[in-house]
Amino acid sequence: MIYNINVLIFAKNIAMKRLELLDYGRFFAATFVVLFHYTLNGFTSGKITSITYSEEIINFTKYGYLGVELFFMISGFVIFYSAKNRTASQFAVSRTARLYPAFWFAVLFTTTAALFWGGPLMSVTLPQFIANFTMAPRLIGFNPVDGVYWTLFLELEFYLLVFMFIFLGLQHRLNTLFLLWPFAIIGASLAGLGEVPYLGGMFTYFAAGAIFAIAREKRTVEVIVPLLVAFVYCVYYSSGQAAYLTRDKGVEYSALVIGLIISLFFLFFVALISKRGTELKLPKSTLLGGLTYPVYLIHNHFGYMVISQYATEKNKAFVYTVTFAIVVAVAYLMHYVIELKYGKTWTSLAWYVIGRPIEAINYHLSNKVTMLLKTIRARRG
Repeated sequence: MIYNINVLIFAKNIAMKRLELLDYGRFFAATFVVLFHYTLNGFTSGKITSITYSEEIINFTKYGYLGVELFFMISGFVIFYSAKNRTASQFAVSRTARLYPAFWFAVLFTTTAALFWGGPLMSVTLPQFIANFTMAPRLIGFNPVDGVYWTLFLELEFYLLVFMFIFLGLQHRLNTLFLLWPFAIIGASLAGLGEVPYLGGMFTYFAAGAIFAIAREKRTVEVIVPLLVAFVYCVYYSSGQAAYLTRDKGVEYSALVIGLIISLFFLFFVALISKRGTELKLPKSTLLGGLTYPVYLIHNHFGYMVISQYATEKNKAFVYTVTFAIVVAVAYLMHYVIELKYGKTWTSLAWYVIGRPIEAINYHLSNKVTMLLKTIRARRG
């Protein structure tokens, strides 16, 4: 009975109307990252060796890594609504069911490909394979099966922070957290504490996305000022990576171009929260949004393996086209089978494994607190 009630509550609490422009933003971010990996990063990391990269193409695609920053902004924006009016258990269930099933398949998919084409740089051991199912393998001494999975750990950290606020009954303080977060990150940076959890520069993007969600509902000075601070720091932080990237990738990066791209991301969100952006109807937006996460999960090492195995200077356009087509086709199957067809199954399973224990702990702690308060009042009386 408790399960049925909570599933009904869980289903009712989908607070955000689907924004079709946001789905386009998701797919753009994924495509931008794919272009970066396939046209530059695969070469500079030594994982694509059968061909050379094109100087003309990378003048644009070398900035594709910034798609991750856009992903983080989108995540902050969406999580604001995902956390709204939900209990800790409902929030944990929604995030678990959303992230893990597709991720587990991606780990299996990439590991299978590595058995055939992985070579020394992309091979996967059995302990590493098992450790990756946690989505946080580095915590137990293993590398991710695919290099792009480092971003998922930051997502988990962000979710954990939001979860703890809800679990501790501080849900009404989430707005304050997001609005003050950019100031805390800047303070940590000035104090040389950027390595402290949640105070690294990349977390500013999560905060910025969440603040845009707040700004969609109220556009007061208390919201606009933190948003401007987040914008300035994001531009400063990401532009400051230009020298490092130039040294690491062996190609010239412009701090000005990086700053302009980050500015465009913020302008995208300004358009998104406008009345016209909210009501905008775009073709195939739901499908493109649904493909984004699976494409991101499977494109990287699989693409490197296939391109390096089969591409030559003569056929590389064909191999690239086929590789991306395979990635999109597998992503579509992941989205349709794992996320749509069996989505309710994952939610039910997550409820039993994650949701119910959290509710039991919450109930137990609430009773303890109630008893403690009664004891204190009795002694005072």
